[in-house]
Amino acid sequence: MKAIHADPKEIRKIFADNYIIPDFQRPYSWTTEECDKLWEDFVSFYEHSSSSEDKYFLGNIVIHKETKSDAFSVIDGQQRLTTLLLLIKAFHTRAGTVNALEECLKQKDPLTSALTNNLKIDSKVIEKDKEILYSIVMGDVASVPESQMKANFEFFLKKIDDWLLVQKNITESLHKLILTLLDKLVILPIHCCSEDDALTIFETINNRGMSLTDADIFKAKLHYFAGDNKDDFIKSWKLLKDDEDNYDWYFRIFMHILRAKSNDISKEKALRAYFTENQYERLMNWQSVISSLDKIHIIDKNWIPDVDANILRNILMRFPNYYWNYPLYVFLFRYGKIEYSENGNSILLTPDELENFKKLISETLRYFYIKGIVYNSVNAIKDTVFKVCASVFKGEDPTEEYRKNITESDINDFFSRINKRQYGRYLKGLVLLSAYLNPMQDKQKFLEFLSNNSDIEHILPKKWVNYDGWDEEEWKELLNSIGNLMPLEKSINIHAQNSFFSLKRNCYKNSKVQDAIDLAQTDCKWTPCDCRKRNKAKYELICDFFKGQC
Repeated sequence: MKAIHADPKEIRKIFADNYIIPDFQRPYSWTTEECDKLWEDFVSFYEHSSSSEDKYFLGNIVIHKETKSDAFSVIDGQQRLTTLLLLIKAFHTRAGTVNALEECLKQKDPLTSALTNNLKIDSKVIEKDKEILYSIVMGDVASVPESQMKANFEFFLKKIDDWLLVQKNITESLHKLILTLLDKLVILPIHCCSEDDALTIFETINNRGMSLTDADIFKAKLHYFAGDNKDDFIKSWKLLKDDEDNYDWYFRIFMHILRAKSNDISKEKALRAYFTENQYERLMNWQSVISSLDKIHIIDKNWIPDVDANILRNILMRFPNYYWNYPLYVFLFRYGKIEYSENGNSILLTPDELENFKKLISETLRYFYIKGIVYNSVNAIKDTVFKVCASVFKGEDPTEEYRKNITESDINDFFSRINKRQYGRYLKGLVLLSAYLNPMQDKQKFLEFLSNNSDIEHILPKKWVNYDGWDEEEWKELLNSIGNLMPLEKSINIHAQNSFFSLKRNCYKNSKVQDAIDLAQTDCKWTPCDCRKRNKAKYELICDFFKGQC
C-alpha cells in the first residue's frame, strides 16, 4: 500500500473540492431520523460551544484522486456528503445571499472562477439520484418526485424555520449558525493513492459496510477499559448483538438516564460530546455500562405487559419527535426489576409502580400533543422533559412538571386549533387516540390492530364524486375532520376503496376498531349532518381526555 495522508478539514474546505460517487456505491438512503440526529447534534454543538477554537467532528471519508479529472472518488462517506449538501442547500434557500454556501454547492470554472451549473457531487450510482440532487440544488424542487432525498431536504428546511422562529427570525443569528456549519464542523478525509488502497482502508475502518457510529467508538473505549477482562466484555456485548442497529439509541437513552440520576436539567449535549467528557469518564466502569445497556435493551424489546400502556406508547410512536421516550425509559429503568427466564427477559413493576407509570405515560401523551399542536417545535418541550426525567429519579411525582408547564393559554389554543381542524403533523395520533377512547372499544383487539398494517380511513373518500346530500364545498370543509376519519386495517381499507358509504360500511364490520363497527351498524347515510355530529362527539371525547377527565 502506498502512503496515505489525512488532515481534518472544515465543511467550507471539504466542499472546496469536487467529488464523484462511483457506480458500485449504494443509492442514497439516509432517513429523516438520521438527518434529525445530525441536526440536533449540530445545533447542540452550536449552543454549547464555549470557545472559538471548538470543533465538532462529523467522522471520516475515504477518497482517492480520479486520474481523469480533478475530482475525488468517494469510497466511504457518500451518504454523509450528500446529506451535508442538502443541509447547505436548505440554508442557502433561507439565506440566498450567502455566497459561501453557493460556493459549496457548485463547481467553479477553472479559468474564470465563476460558478457553473455543475454540482460539487456527481453521482454515478443511478441517474435518478443525480437528477433529484441537481433539481434540488438548482432550486427546482417542485418538479422533484417524492424521494428520500427530497424528504430530507424539506426536513432541513422545516428545522431551520423552527429554529429561526425561536430566534425571532433574527438574520444575524442565522448567519452565526451558518458560519458554525462552515467553519466549526470538521470531517477527516483519508486520501489514498488508488481505489484498491481506498477499499482496503475502508474495510479496515468499517466492519459493517458503513461509517463508524458513536456506539462503535464507545464500544472501543469500553473494550479498552475492560483491561484484563476483555473476554468478559466481549461475551457481555454479544448479548446485545441481535440489536446492533439500535446501539446508538441505547446510548442516547443511557445518557438521559445518567442526566436524570445526577439531576442534570441543562440543555442536551451531543451524544459523543457527552460521553467523551473527561477522557470518557462515564464509560470507565464498563460492567455498569453493559448492565445498564442490557436493561435498556430489555425495556425496549418487552416494555410493560399492560394493554393501556402499550396502546398509548403506540400512539406516541406516531409523534414527530422522540423526546417522549426519555421520561418513560427513565421511569422503567429506575423502578423496573429484570425477570430473567428461558421464555425471554422482562421488566416487572409493583402494582403501585404500574399505576404511576400509566399515569406518567398518559400525562406524557397529553403534554406532547398539546405542545406539539400549539407550538410545533421540539424546543418547546425539551426543558420540561429534562425536569420530568430528573423528578423520576428524585422519587417525586413527575407529572407535576408536565402540568405546571401547560398554561391556560396553551389549553385554550389547543382546543381552538382542534376545533378548527388545524391538526398539523399530529392528525394520525389524534385519530388513533379518539378511536382508543371509544368506551365500547375492546382494548386488546385495538392493541392487536396497532401491531399490524393500518391506514387512516376517510369515510367520505378523498376523491370527490357527486355524493348524495353533499356539495363540493362541504366535502372540502369536512374531508380531513376528525369526524370523517378513523383508523382501519389496511386490508379492509383497500377493499372499501373509494366507494359510497352505503357500500363501504359493509367492510367496516370486520374491523377490530369499534369506531368502524359502530358505523357498520348505524342506519345513517353519512350526510354532512352525520359527519358534523360525529365530529362534535369526537371533539368532546378528545377534549375530555386532554382536560384529564378520561
